[in-house]
Amino acid sequence: MSALTPQLLRDLLLGLCLIGAWAVIGFQVVLTIAGYLYSREARRTRPPEPEHWPGVSILVPAYNEEIVMAGTIESLLHLDYPRDKMEIIVIDDSSTDRTRRVIEHIMATDRRLKLVAIPPGLGGRGKSHALNQGVRYARHEIIAVYDADNSPEPQSLRMLVAELIADERLAAAVGKVRTLNRETNLLTRCVNIEFISFQWIIQAGRWRVFGLASLPGTNYVIRREALERAGGWDAGAIADDAELTVRLAQEGYHIKFVPYAVTWEPEPQHWGVWLRQRLRWARGGTYVVRKFLPRLRRLRRRQLALEVLHLVTIYHLFFVLLILSDLIFVSGLLAGMAAGPVRSPLFALWALALAIFLLQLAITLAIEGENTPANLLVTIAMYFTYCQMWVYVCAKAHYLDVVRQERLRWDKTVRVAHPVRRAGR
Repeated sequence: MSALTPQLLRDLLLGLCLIGAWAVIGFQVVLTIAGYLYSREARRTRPPEPEHWPGVSILVPAYNEEIVMAGTIESLLHLDYPRDKMEIIVIDDSSTDRTRRVIEHIMATDRRLKLVAIPPGLGGRGKSHALNQGVRYARHEIIAVYDADNSPEPQSLRMLVAELIADERLAAAVGKVRTLNRETNLLTRCVNIEFISFQWIIQAGRWRVFGLASLPGTNYVIRREALERAGGWDAGAIADDAELTVRLAQEGYHIKFVPYAVTWEPEPQHWGVWLRQRLRWARGGTYVVRKFLPRLRRLRRRQLALEVLHLVTIYHLFFVLLILSDLIFVSGLLAGMAAGPVRSPLFALWALALAIFLLQLAITLAIEGENTPANLLVTIAMYFTYCQMWVYVCAKAHYLDVVRQERLRWDKTVRVAHPVRRAGR
C-alpha cells in the first residue's frame, strides 16, 4: 500500500472540496427548479379572502428615521385593509433626530397611528428589543412587521393575512422584498439581483420542496400566539429574523413564502454602508449557528436542522467554497497558459460551475421579468466583484467573533431617502 504523500493528500483534499462544491451546486439547481415551479403555482392558486378580516397590529421599529419615516407611514396608511381592523405602532427607539416629531405630526391626522416612545437610556439596544417593547401595546392577535424605510404595495397585507389564516400550521406568512433604487448604480443592481435570486431559490425553492421559508426582516405577519410560545424576539440577536425562524421551527410551526405580497425598500448605494450591513448579517447568522448547532443531534424537527444548516452553508461553507473557486480559477488560468485549456480540467469544472450559477440567476430574473441584457451583463460581473466581497465580510466576521471575541452590537443601516411607491409605478 502506497504511503500518503503530500501530493496524494492535496489531491484527496481537493477532491473532497470539489465534491462538496458540486453537492451545493446540485442542491441549488434543485431549489431553482422548485422556485420556478412555485412561481407558476403561486399565480394560479391563492386562498379565498375571509368573510371577516382579523385585526392586525403593524409594528415599525424606528431609530433616527427622520429621512424616511413620513413616506413609510403614508404607505402603511394606504394599505388596502379594513380601517377598523388595523393599527400602526411605531416604536421610537430613543431617536436623537426629528423622528418622533414626524410621527406625532401624522398621528394628529389618523387615529390608526400610535407611538411607543422608548425613553433615552433604555433604547438603542437593537431591533429585537424595540419589537419586544412595541408588541406589548398591540391589541390584535396578528402582528405585522415592516422596516422604517418600506413602501408596501396596497394589497400586500391582505395577501399575507389571507395566507396565514387559511392554514393553521403556519406561524407566519412572509412576503417578497424588492429593491426600490435598483437602477442607481452597479451596487444596487447587484443587490437587486441577489434579492431576486435569494427569494426565488432559497425562499420559494425551499418552501416548494421542504415546506420551509425564513422570516425576513420586514413584510411579514405572525400569529401572536406563536410569537409568545417561541419566547418573542431574542434581544441578543442582531439577525432577529433568522434566530426567530429557528425557534418557530423548533416549536413545530411552518413559515410560508408569499411572493405576490410585495414591499419595496431602498438598499445601500455605497460600498461602505453595504459592508457594515452585511457584516451585521454575517455576525448575526454566526450567532444563530453557535446557538443552535450543538442542539441538532437532540432535535427531531427537520425544519430546524435545515434552517441551521442553511446558515452554516451561507456563512461558513460558501465562504470556503468561494475561496476554493478563486484558487481553481487562478490555477486553471496558469495551467491553461502553460499546457492549453484541454489539459486544465479544474478550470473546465470552474467554468461549468460559473455557467450554472449564471443560468440560475437568469431564471430568477426571468420570473420577475427583469432578464434584460443589462442585468444579464451584471450577473457576469457579480461573480468577479460583488460575490468576492463576501470573502472579506465572512473573514472579518470570523475574526471579530473568534479572534477578538467582540461583543455583538446593533449597527443601524444608513437610510436612503426615497419617494413613496404606489402600485403600478
